[in-house]
This record gives sequence, C-alpha cells and structure tokens, in this order.
Amino acid sequence: MDSLVVECLQCGSTRFARRTVFRRFDCPECPRCGYVGWAPMLELTEGERSELRELPVEQRRLVSTMA
Repeated sequence: MDSLVVECLQCGSTRFARRTVFRRFDCPECPRCGYVGWAPMLELTEGERSELRELPVEQRRLVSTMA
C-alpha cells in the first residue's frame, strides 16, 4: 500500500499516513498531541505552516479544505 509523510497542523510532528483499500489515506490522531488535522509534509510552505498554527483550531479545517 502507498504511504505519505504528513505533518500535524497543531504541533508539526510528522508521521506516515497509509492508503486504505478504498484509496483514501488513513491517518489517525497525532501520537504527540492528539490533534487530527494534517497535511502532506512536502506540500506545505513555511508561510502556510505559520499561518495555520496562528489560527484558532476551529478555523484551521475551513482554511485547509479551501486549498
């Protein structure tokens, strides 16, 4: 199965997300902080990382789904 390195949008730690048989990525909550928001590590710029971490948690999902 395919895997992807993802970054936690809360604390910045990285982990692997594995593709399921339904071709979606299965990425459970962050083992470090428990947050479930993530993005592919190679697709985020430093500016995007800072902007996302400055937003309140409730607004992060809205921003990440608009991209």
